[in-house]
Amino acid sequence: MKYLFPSILLALAGCQSAPPVAPLPQPPKPVAAPIAVAPVPSVAAPQPMEEKLRQQAQYIEALLNQNDALSARLATRVAPAAEVSVPVLPAAVTNPPPVPAPSGTPAVANHAPVEPVPESPLVPNADGVIDLAAATLAAKPGEPVNPFAVRTVAADAVHEITVQVSGIIAGPTLCAVLNGRLVQAGDSIESLTVERVESDAVLARHSGHLLRLPVSEKPVRLRLPL
Repeated sequence: MKYLFPSILLALAGCQSAPPVAPLPQPPKPVAAPIAVAPVPSVAAPQPMEEKLRQQAQYIEALLNQNDALSARLATRVAPAAEVSVPVLPAAVTNPPPVPAPSGTPAVANHAPVEPVPESPLVPNADGVIDLAAATLAAKPGEPVNPFAVRTVAADAVHEITVQVSGIIAGPTLCAVLNGRLVQAGDSIESLTVERVESDAVLARHSGHLLRLPVSEKPVRLRLPL
């Protein structure tokens, strides 16, 4: 009996159900991100050669039409240059027509002004002589005297003087040393009248003849008519 009771207790204890045990929390599983897949480009069907040629011809024709349109717009904007008429001037009249004179007045012919011929002065020859006597005899009215013409006059028909230009003095008015005397334009010496003083000579006049007396160490001999 003493073993029976414990056996019954063990049997009863074994028949009791154990209390339910709560499961432990599990960590969440990582969710994989969706992978974006690029769409596969659709392969266009190859165009036939005739279609390509037709598209190129249309493109070229469009460019030509655009070029023609631009050219037309530029032509309308740029106006052509106006023609400028230049009046034709009459030719210069060399001799103007004569002006009719009033009645009762003698007609006078219109002539162009004649420029005076520059006078050539007489210069010393190789011997330093200016023969005014021969120049006076050979001179013709209205004609210039040739200073290089060879003329001879009898010795008893002339008298001779000497003049020497020693130097020229510069200043507001040019002066010359003639026969040791200071002279300028307008002065008279040795029957000569000084007309002009130049940088290297003196121009003097005697009996209507113009003489050129250069600056020199040798005096100039003047042969004058009696």
